Amino acid sequence: MTSLFGVLNHSSNGLRLIQGQLGLVAENVARAEDPNRSRHSLEQTVDNQGNSTIAQYKRQVDVALRVQLEQTISEESSATTLSSYMQRATDLLGTTGGTPPLSDAVDKFQTAWKELAATPESTVAKGQVVVYGEDLSRELRRLNDGIGAIEKQLDADISNAVQELNRSLADIDNLNADIMSTRAAGDPTMNLEDRRDELVRKVASMMSVRTIERADGKLSIFTTSGMSLLDAAPVTFSYDKGQLRSSASDRDLTSMVRDGKLGALLELRADGSTLDPPQTAAALPGAEILRKLRSQVQAVAEAFLGTTKPGEPTSFADAYNSASPVAEGELPNRFFIGTGAGNIELNPGLLSGDLVVKTSAAQGVSAAMEATGRSLNADGLRASGVSYASMVSTIIGQWSTNSKVASEQATIATDFKDELDTRYKNNVGVNMDEEIAMLQVLQRNYSAAARVMQTVNNMLDAIEGIVR
Repeated sequence: MTSLFGVLNHSSNGLRLIQGQLGLVAENVARAEDPNRSRHSLEQTVDNQGNSTIAQYKRQVDVALRVQLEQTISEESSATTLSSYMQRATDLLGTTGGTPPLSDAVDKFQTAWKELAATPESTVAKGQVVVYGEDLSRELRRLNDGIGAIEKQLDADISNAVQELNRSLADIDNLNADIMSTRAAGDPTMNLEDRRDELVRKVASMMSVRTIERADGKLSIFTTSGMSLLDAAPVTFSYDKGQLRSSASDRDLTSMVRDGKLGALLELRADGSTLDPPQTAAALPGAEILRKLRSQVQAVAEAFLGTTKPGEPTSFADAYNSASPVAEGELPNRFFIGTGAGNIELNPGLLSGDLVVKTSAAQGVSAAMEATGRSLNADGLRASGVSYASMVSTIIGQWSTNSKVASEQATIATDFKDELDTRYKNNVGVNMDEEIAMLQVLQRNYSAAARVMQTVNNMLDAIEGIVR
C-alpha cells in the first residue's frame, strides 16, 4: 500500500514537471522568431542517491560566444558609424556622381581666365570670369556651411547616443533589482535575463564593455578599460562642448571611449587643435574629420586669397593685384575678399557691375592658375607640386578613397557580426525542430505517467473494495 502511494506521488510530481515543461516548450515555439529569446527549459535534478529533487528553470547560455558577440557588436557599430559620416563628407564634396562641384568651379574659373588671356579686351570673357569667380566663392561657402551642418548632426547624434546609453544602463539596473527579487521568491527569471541581455547588447553597440554576473543574479558592467558603468548604481553620462563626463567623474572621458557608436562619434568630432597645447591631426582617416575637412577647404580658400608662398609660383591674389596698368573703371585689386572659406566673396564692385576685370591681369592670372609647384598644408593632408585644380582634386581624391575604405571595413564588420549573431542564436536560441521533437516526447511521457496514475488508482480502488 505504501509503495502504491509512493508510485502515485512520484507520478503526480512527474505530471506537474511535464506540464511545466510543456508550457515552456509552447512558449519557446510561440516566441521562436524573437531574436532576443533564448531557449528556456525546466529540468528535474537528481541527487547522488538517484532521488529526484526540485525542478529548476534554466535558459540556454553560451557565455564565451556572448562575450565575443558583444565585442563584435561594438566593432560593427563603430565601423558603420564611421562609414556613415565619411559618406556624408564625400556627399558634401560631391564625389558620388559626376564632377565634384568644387573641381568643376575651379576648372571653369581657370578656363575663363585662359579665354580672357586669349582675348583680353573681350567684355564677354571678362563677364565669364566674374560669373565663374562668383560660382567658386559660393561653392567654398557652401562647403563651409555644410561642414557646420555635419558638426551639428554629430553633436545631436552624440547627445542622442548618450541619452540612449543612460536609459539602457538605468533599465539594466531596474532589471537587476527585478531579477534579484524574483529569484528570492523562487520564481523563474529567464524572461528578465533575456531582456537584460538585449539591453547589454545595446550598451555594447555604444561602447565596448565587459560584464560580471554576481552570485545574487545582479549584473555589473564595466568598459574594457575598467571604468564602471553599472555596479552599485548606474553611471549617468553627459555631453557638452565636445566633452563627455559622467556622474562618477568630473574629468573629460572622451579619450577613454574609443569603441562602439559613441566612441566613433567622439573620435569623428574630436579636434586636437583646440587643446592646450594643440595636437597634430590624428593619422587615422576617420578621426577628427571635421577638423580635417574644414582645414582643407580653408586651405583652398586661402590659396586664392593669400599672398605668394616662398619658393612657389605667384599666387592668384598677387598675380591680379600686381598687374598694371589699371584702366578707368577696372578693379585695381582684391578680386576676392574675405578671410577664408566661410566668408570668401567676389569683390562687390565686380558683382554690382560698377567695375570690370583688369585687362592687364589676364595673362598673369591665367599663368598663375595653371602653374604647378604649389604646396598644400592642411590638417590631415600634405601635398606639393600641385596647381589650383590638382590641389582640389587631391583633397577630393583622398576623401573618396578613405570613404571607400571605411565602407568596405563596415561591410566586413557587419558580415562578421551577422555571422557570429547567427552562430549565437543557433547555440542558445529556439530550434523549432528540437522543440517539436521535445513536444512529442513530453506528450508521450505525459500519457505514460497518466496511465501509471490511472493504473495505481484502479489498484487502490480494488484494494479498497477488498477491504470493505
